[in-house]
Amino acid sequence: MTQEERLNALKTVFSPTAPIKKQDFFAGRINQLEKVCDAVNEEGQHAIVYGERGVGKTSLANIISESLTNLYPIKITCNKKDTFTSIWEQAFRKVQFSTTTEGIGFNAPLKKSVVSLGNSLNTKSSTFQFDILNQLNTVNSVKFLFVFDEFDNIIDKETRESFADLIKSFSDNNANTTIVLVGIADDIESLIGEHQSLERCLKQIKMPRMSDKESLEIIEKGMPKLGIEISEKIKNEIVEFASGFPHYIHLLCKYGAKEIIENNKIEFSKAYLDIAIKKGIENTNEQLKSSYRKAAITSSTSYKWINVLYACASSPLDNYNCFEKADILKNYNRITGKKVKGDSISYNLKQLCTLERGNAIKKIGKGLNSRYRFTNPMMRAFIKLKIKSA
Repeated sequence: MTQEERLNALKTVFSPTAPIKKQDFFAGRINQLEKVCDAVNEEGQHAIVYGERGVGKTSLANIISESLTNLYPIKITCNKKDTFTSIWEQAFRKVQFSTTTEGIGFNAPLKKSVVSLGNSLNTKSSTFQFDILNQLNTVNSVKFLFVFDEFDNIIDKETRESFADLIKSFSDNNANTTIVLVGIADDIESLIGEHQSLERCLKQIKMPRMSDKESLEIIEKGMPKLGIEISEKIKNEIVEFASGFPHYIHLLCKYGAKEIIENNKIEFSKAYLDIAIKKGIENTNEQLKSSYRKAAITSSTSYKWINVLYACASSPLDNYNCFEKADILKNYNRITGKKVKGDSISYNLKQLCTLERGNAIKKIGKGLNSRYRFTNPMMRAFIKLKIKSA
């Protein structure tokens, strides 16, 4: 490949700022994709995909919309101003396709017609929810897939309840439609409320942080497309920094690969990783950088705050992505070479939970069972990169 061809390929292979849209560049998450497929293939079954920010839910939503065959996919990205009516209005406007039917009479020509649902809904109808179901039931020759991404943006309780009611109705009265909700949440109640009647028809699919194997797959799938060689050591360092977030895998690979290609090289060495880390930090979300500055910088004791943050970022996580004070203390002593006791960092941990310190972490539980977690889960990876670039 020429340098220009490699740079053009880079734009699609590694994409830290935009979700992956093409299956060829999608890596990992096969388990979650298979669960969505199971829901699509089972009559009366729908799905909800949920998890932390930055774990790849929108990329999964894109791949679902593009890669599943024998379906008519419609993907809607929800925003805070949307209502139940406006969302379905948008969805129906995207439904337009042609059909062919046999004519009447001997050797009659085939008749082609265009099906468009854009104007089929009366938004002022008192039976709007029933109208949605009825309209889709009339088109029984097509299997529809409606994917509603960023569903967590829907803050109106009535809209969420209407979705829950409609999913239940679809499960009981429609065989040709699957609804998939996608959003940021720790559990499905945060997205759609408590609806026990949905347990039977709504498959719950949690998107955890990427495993090391899935993270490596992104690198190993992408680098050969750019003609770049990368050692196991550098791959593992990138995975360690990324902390399970595909965004950081793409970020480091993109800036490292760009530098390599522009210098007409083929090896992703440590020098290029160092460049990637510095450029990656420069191009990180400003809100994340601002939160870090509030948490870490003071006029006199900034190093202690930075060391406490790094100790938090280095601590092992439990099943809820939380870490313990004992591990923070252990890491703090390892980082600083000191032998302080827990009381020495208790003040810092308490302050890091305040607005003044950017709400960098939050405390979960009380007493001996208390844990901590980063308010923005992507802060864990950012801190590691920031320390490395110092």
